[in-house]
Order: sequence, then structure tokens, then C-alpha cells
Amino acid sequence: MPNTLASREFQREGGNMTEPSRQPKDKNYNLITVLYQSSDNVESLKTYIQDAEAEGDQELVDFFSAILENNLTAAQRAKEMLVPRLQTEQE
Repeated sequence: MPNTLASREFQREGGNMTEPSRQPKDKNYNLITVLYQSSDNVESLKTYIQDAEAEGDQELVDFFSAILENNLTAAQRAKEMLVPRLQTEQE
């Protein structure tokens, strides 16, 4: 198979022919994706923390809480970076 994008995609997917990703290659899109995923993770982590608390597993509570803080920080930072970028594009 020639070394084309399609053949590399085929090889990467373990031989299953798939279309190359159709997601936009845009820096703002990527930033929005990080904001969304971090925010979504926050909601899941809150549930994981509640579950660990219900089981009395403080080690997991601490672990999930630290990850929660990281995701909150990432979401906040992404928001702070995104707002001025979008405002600049609209001017």
C-alpha cells in the first residue's frame, strides 16, 4: 500500500479502513474542546468523589479531588484564553 494519508490511517487503525478525522484544525476549536472536556470531567469527578466518600475510601476522595482541581483550573484557563481570542476575531 503506498504511503498516503489513507494508508497511514489504515495502518494506525489496525488495518480497518477509516476516514481521516474531519475535526477542524483550528486553535480556537481545540481550546473550546479542552474547555468542554475539562468541564465535563468536573461533573464526572464530583460523582466519583461522592461514590468514594460513600465507600469510606479517603485515598480515592483525595485522588479524585486533586484531579477535579486540575480540571477546574484547566477549564478556567481555557475560558480566560478563549474570550479575548474570540473578541479579537470579531473586530
